[in-house]
Amino acid sequence: MSVNPAAPHAARRPASASPAIPGELACADGLAAWIERECCGDPVVAHVLLEGDDASGTDFSLLEMAESRVRDCRFAGCDFSRALFSDVAFSGCDFSNADFSEANFTRCTFSSCKFTGANLFEAVLRRVEAGDSTFAYASLAKARLEDFAARATDCSHADIAEARLKRVAFDDVRFAGTSFFRTSLAGVDLTACQLADIVLSDAMGELSGCTMDLYQAAGIARRLGVVVKD
Repeated sequence: MSVNPAAPHAARRPASASPAIPGELACADGLAAWIERECCGDPVVAHVLLEGDDASGTDFSLLEMAESRVRDCRFAGCDFSRALFSDVAFSGCDFSNADFSEANFTRCTFSSCKFTGANLFEAVLRRVEAGDSTFAYASLAKARLEDFAARATDCSHADIAEARLKRVAFDDVRFAGTSFFRTSLAGVDLTACQLADIVLSDAMGELSGCTMDLYQAAGIARRLGVVVKD
């Protein structure tokens, strides 16, 4: 295992999400109603501004949403399995316990959003930025995170096992009880994160090539049975 304490982070930074959203959007009174009325039931939505919708528990599987803004909506327990989102900005939304298994996000941003207990199994998040959000107890097992950035976000007890990470950046992210089992963290800078009781394989090979500060590295060393003197 090669953990570089406080070494300079040379990995490439993630590409910016920069969703391409038109300045003028149609105001949707509710996602389900919009699909039924404007799309004749076909779940392909584009160029809309969706605000204040409460569609908890609704089936939106196979939804395709593009070039839109979604604000202050509640989608707790909704089914978004195999949905496709491209160039969408989400803010103040609640996706607690929603199902995003095999969903695909491209050039999307999440601001002050809640994914507590959400299922993102085998989801793809490419050029995605999350800020002031929570993924506590969420599952990103076998997910693919490419050009992904998270800031001031809580990932406590999240399952990020067997995930593929490529060009990711974490700033002030809380990883308490988070599982990285069989997920390579090579090239990932964790120095600005909170680490506590993260779940790893017995050999802790997941940490090979990542960057930590001295305090974080000492905590890992203690788990390996190394006595660290102050």
